[in-house]
Amino acid sequence: MKKALLLLLVLTLIFPAAALAGDFTVYHAPSRSKAPFVEEVPLLEKAPFAEDAELLRVDFINIKIGDAILLRCGGESMLIDGGTSDKLSWLEFFFESQGITGFTYYMNTHYHDDHLDAAIRLVQRGYPAIAFLSKYSRETRIPEVVKLMSALDKKGIPHHQLLSGDRMTLGGAEITFIQNIRQDDSHGVNARSMMLHIRFKNRTMLLPADVTGASLDQVMEDYPQYMNVDIMKSPHHGINRLRSEFFEASGPELVVITSNMSNGETLAKQLRNRKIPHYYISMGTVSAQTDGEIWYVEQLPMPGK
Repeated sequence: MKKALLLLLVLTLIFPAAALAGDFTVYHAPSRSKAPFVEEVPLLEKAPFAEDAELLRVDFINIKIGDAILLRCGGESMLIDGGTSDKLSWLEFFFESQGITGFTYYMNTHYHDDHLDAAIRLVQRGYPAIAFLSKYSRETRIPEVVKLMSALDKKGIPHHQLLSGDRMTLGGAEITFIQNIRQDDSHGVNARSMMLHIRFKNRTMLLPADVTGASLDQVMEDYPQYMNVDIMKSPHHGINRLRSEFFEASGPELVVITSNMSNGETLAKQLRNRKIPHYYISMGTVSAQTDGEIWYVEQLPMPGK
């Protein structure tokens, strides 16, 4: 049964590479803070979707600094990364508020502690999943990955290795995994992070993990069909500047910075200059929903507010 599930996981369908046509709108919920840091954005008091509409929901969970991103679509879910182990209580607080006790998939972009450690703790604490997805093989001797494999084996969760270009579906959403294929691991863990391109009908999102600089430019050159997107997560938590060529290629209408105002200021300055709306997760979980035609974005209140 497990082998059958894994065989179904990665699809070989080739989705159209052409850019999506047509205008769309990113609507924002009225802000409780300075976000989205740009004047005159379209505002709506509540999400404009019909009750029975199929939606893609992406939650950038507030763990202050770090990536913990939950995708939900069509009754399936994927937790991407999770932050450091000391952020476990932050994750569990959010999951409890959403009635979440497990996931369809875990996914890890690279083994740094601010992306992997809390996910290992969740596995150890019994949050189930059909499979754990990562770029690593079971033969990897990296200590952090060895610890992950041990935790998965104890809970009976199979591991599936991802390769650049692999595709899968999550509900009605299409996910493509892309990576810098020109460099080996000697060029740095961040540079080889696994990135995710997400498409739901006519709407798109890019999650670049911690890829920046020349490595991000190389991914852009190798996979240009996945660069022009509606919403983008900040590469490397907003610590690094982005080259103008990448801004022009990606053209995001919104950027979510997975950090606080201090650590993310380098990228935020560029975003302000380009009048691109942006949010910091440290001000509250950022939730983006789409029916495949428009986006609705809100920043959830901080605990106790």
